[in-house]
Amino acid sequence: MNRLLHPALVLLMAAGIVIYAGSTRWIRVNSQIIEFEDLPKHLDGLRVLHFSDLHSNHPARMNIDIWPIIRSLDFDVAFITGDIVRVRDRTSRIMVDELNPHRNDLAQLAEGVPTFFVEGNHESHSFAQISQFMNDVGIKMLYNQRYTLNINGGELDIIGTKDFYTMRRLGWDGFYELFSAGSSNFQIVLTHQPQMFDRIKNSGIDLVFAGHTHGGQIRLPFLPTIFAPNQGFFPAYGNGLYRYNDAQMFVSRGIGTTYFPIRFFNRPEIGLFELRRGG
Repeated sequence: MNRLLHPALVLLMAAGIVIYAGSTRWIRVNSQIIEFEDLPKHLDGLRVLHFSDLHSNHPARMNIDIWPIIRSLDFDVAFITGDIVRVRDRTSRIMVDELNPHRNDLAQLAEGVPTFFVEGNHESHSFAQISQFMNDVGIKMLYNQRYTLNINGGELDIIGTKDFYTMRRLGWDGFYELFSAGSSNFQIVLTHQPQMFDRIKNSGIDLVFAGHTHGGQIRLPFLPTIFAPNQGFFPAYGNGLYRYNDAQMFVSRGIGTTYFPIRFFNRPEIGLFELRRGG
């Protein structure tokens, strides 16, 4: 009997590890506090929802219903950092049909709190269609733009960038001027690809939200992100929180997948952050 139990237990443990490691649907809410020494009083305790890289609900990929989870959370502002959809190749026109299943939920999100979106590389060829869709559901799409949000009796500057691919294709005109406005407000930057951080981290910005990497999509226990698009192996910005002097950046592991529908030791995540005044 004991001889039978031991192999069964081993198999059960192995199955549990495989299920955990390969789960593409077991989404987690990553709750964190981010501290700033000079955080304005009206932003102390501000709660931020952030998600990235949903990659639509195409049946060939993942079909995670994130909306019941989001509706259960308490937050003051929402940021979406690109790649809601998944284009089949770089020349394809992204169809808003991929966004339509989320239309009502996105509209409900925007009705509840100020909601902002920046394009990812998968939206970068369909600005007109994506921009119109976001406008229709009440989401503010920032396309190399600065927006001053009145919140809690004060102001917050939100800067949204075009995707790196877009600027490489169309040029960087107006990008650096966006970060030389000289605002005294707390400044949050939304961008899709985290390598943008190196271009703006000395410009006086305070906090960046990014995605794109999927946290490597396939990971190994106790190791950092192994590979990220446009950064290569063991990237400088894989996932999590990074700091350079007074500027901080959070890189999301994202929700969906691209190229192959697999996440390994890498649960999809929604970020829920609270800004605090402190060390």
